[in-house]
Amino acid sequence: MKKNWEIYRDTGILGGYIPEQAKLRRTEDGEVATVFRDTVTHEEEDCIAKQREMLIGSKRFCITSVFPVEPSATPTDKLIACIDAELEKEAHSA
Repeated sequence: MKKNWEIYRDTGILGGYIPEQAKLRRTEDGEVATVFRDTVTHEEEDCIAKQREMLIGSKRFCITSVFPVEPSATPTDKLIACIDAELEKEAHSA
């Protein structure tokens, strides 16, 4: 397994994405949350925000992902709906 400085040297990213180093944490409502060492999590009443910094080339980016506390669908459901909509659009244009 690479050390942190080796990941930075090879990718230019501060805190590389290493799924096998993720921690699983059980939330108060019994759900399981994935926690990465380079991600800061802010929990609000209506959303959960996850932030991390990335260095790409010589530019620094702050990436923020915001998730609703009560999601309307799973990410898989949303991806399938997107694929279905794209296939339907192609069918109508053919």
